[in-house]
Amino acid sequence: MYQEILTKLGLNANEAHIYELLLTKGRTKARDLLTDSGLGRGNLYNVLTSLVSQGLATVTEGKQQVYEAAEPSHLATLVDDQKRRADRLAQEFQGELPKLLSTFNLTTGKPAIQVFEGIEGFERALFDSLTEKGEVLTYIDVLALQGPFAEVNARYMKQRAKFGIAKRVIMADEPAIREFVKKNDSELTKVHLIPNFPVQFQTIVEIYGSRVAYLSLSSERCISVIIDDVNIANFERTRFEFLWTSFRG
Repeated sequence: MYQEILTKLGLNANEAHIYELLLTKGRTKARDLLTDSGLGRGNLYNVLTSLVSQGLATVTEGKQQVYEAAEPSHLATLVDDQKRRADRLAQEFQGELPKLLSTFNLTTGKPAIQVFEGIEGFERALFDSLTEKGEVLTYIDVLALQGPFAEVNARYMKQRAKFGIAKRVIMADEPAIREFVKKNDSELTKVHLIPNFPVQFQTIVEIYGSRVAYLSLSSERCISVIIDDVNIANFERTRFEFLWTSFRG
């Protein structure tokens, strides 16, 4: 009757079977469960032990052990467990995805492209540069780095400092930007301010490894794109180095 939902919640077939028996029969002696379940003694003992350890059944010790199903609301803990497992799996997958895309890129010769939307997508794209141990090269419109974008960037800076990842940044030479640089000085960050460089382009560009990330800082349409292609990354890196060496302000 309830086997399908119980197995979807994470119980195996035998656990679902025994829990349903306890649910329908109420307090039941172990020997009666042995008869009603059709399971062997050792198998039944393992199932009952598992249900008790999960808080889905209780046991009363005496001359004979008596088992009783826990209130069905306790099954909600299984839902919580699945959510936690799904979250961990999602984090593991996101950590491995850049490597998978790089392998795809190498074997097919095609650039791998990821597109993210919203502030959560912005965070995932920004933090992607932390998967590389090498230096990160960046263009940024710091004047557009406000509100939730600034909050994400603050978390990113803490993680980058923790991992010891160096960054070089090119920004426009403007009074407000100079003030920002003074307040956010870091040993891991080198900044060049370039005269007549675009000021309000509402974008972050990150170059790292074989990837280039373009992150929009527009609250109306927040789109982040990561391109994994060694030729594109090398071109962007060469252009960055040209600007860096040409303008030593």
